[in-house]
Amino acid sequence: MKIFKNGKVVTGDGRTIYERATVIVVDDRIAEVAERVDPSWEAYAEEVVDCGGKCVMPGMINHHQHGVTFGPMFASGAENYGRDFIMDHLDRSLLQGHTTVLNVDGFVTMDEVRETQKHHPLRIKTATTHGPVNYHAGELCDGKGFLAKHREMSMERMLSDGAVCIGEVGGGHTLGGGGQDYLYIPRAVKERKGREIDYLQARAMKLSVLGRYIEESYYDRDRVAAALKEAGLDGFLTPEETKDIVYRTTLASVKVALDGYREAAEMARKLGVPLMIHNAPTSKYIVHEVAQMGLPTLIACHSNYLFTTDECVENGKFLKRFPNVILDAAVHDPWGARHLVANPDNLYAFYENDLVDLISTDFAAGKSDSMLEAIQHAAVEKKLVGLAKAVYQGTKAVTEVLPLLAPGCGELRRGFKADIVVTAYPEVKEVERVYIDGSLVAEGGKVIR
Repeated sequence: MKIFKNGKVVTGDGRTIYERATVIVVDDRIAEVAERVDPSWEAYAEEVVDCGGKCVMPGMINHHQHGVTFGPMFASGAENYGRDFIMDHLDRSLLQGHTTVLNVDGFVTMDEVRETQKHHPLRIKTATTHGPVNYHAGELCDGKGFLAKHREMSMERMLSDGAVCIGEVGGGHTLGGGGQDYLYIPRAVKERKGREIDYLQARAMKLSVLGRYIEESYYDRDRVAAALKEAGLDGFLTPEETKDIVYRTTLASVKVALDGYREAAEMARKLGVPLMIHNAPTSKYIVHEVAQMGLPTLIACHSNYLFTTDECVENGKFLKRFPNVILDAAVHDPWGARHLVANPDNLYAFYENDLVDLISTDFAAGKSDSMLEAIQHAAVEKKLVGLAKAVYQGTKAVTEVLPLLAPGCGELRRGFKADIVVTAYPEVKEVERVYIDGSLVAEGGKVIR
């Protein structure tokens, strides 16, 4: 038996917060959550944690992450970043208070998930996008991580073997998003010109050639020349070279990737499983089309990302008209690295307009801020949303939308799995202890394997 006493307990049900309560764990389950518990029980406990001045809540369930398995990454089927990166990335996620993570690199196979799980305590599940159209889009963009087993796999086989949903369909890499900025355009420039450029310069190239909605007809030589000058690239890149690089790295896969939405949507409808799709300016209208197909559950991923603030609110309100659509708000990196997202304005706007159904981190080039950091700023500091509701959106709500992701998790209630995070308060992003299935797996900034 383990006892967590005197803490501010946020149960995860979206309503209940105890200002001072005790959580009792027996084996891998929650046995009791109460404001008053017989103190004599402590004599029988193997561990008593005094949580006075701290917050106790369910482990965060991060339903959108890349780079957490030993398989190919992204919708582009890129080679993964290597074992050291993957293990460090999993460590980082666990230390941020995430106890379950959903891999949305949809071409991973179950053997790769199981092999990764052997080496890390973080609960790892996966989605699938193993369809011929989505596979072709990945090859057009990259495909260097594909092996024969990935090409031969199907969504049906993955789902029967343990995948929890279809997704993430589309992605920045195949639809002209952030992947082009920090990976493919810089790589192509280095190969052609022997020069390093940063992600902001790559983004300037992409936007000047194709615009925010990735349109072939957008190209204008004078506009590109001006953008190159402003980004400090005019000394070694011409508008024509820029157009060629951006077309090859970005445009080639977009049309096929959009067709991949239809492929996956038809399969999700046929099998009656949740579908996760990349929601961004490039895919806005295909997302609207899929929203009207009558799928049981459609998760519009990172719906606050890449749009302007007004656009993401307008688009979010439109999608909320469909009862099967779930809006995911992604944290990204607005407080830490600030590589993909410079500020949290869009995330705050989603909270202010009550558009958040679920919250996740997404990848942000491996530097995403934690779900708890977003909760701290939005709920505790700015009070844009109640703390109980904000925690629910990252815990129990996720299990309701994706029932196979973390069954029996997401809430501190009798009979539920003992996935518990102890944080500072009000600085809930400061994670002090993490338990999965009742076992201590992280403490004081260190992972316990």
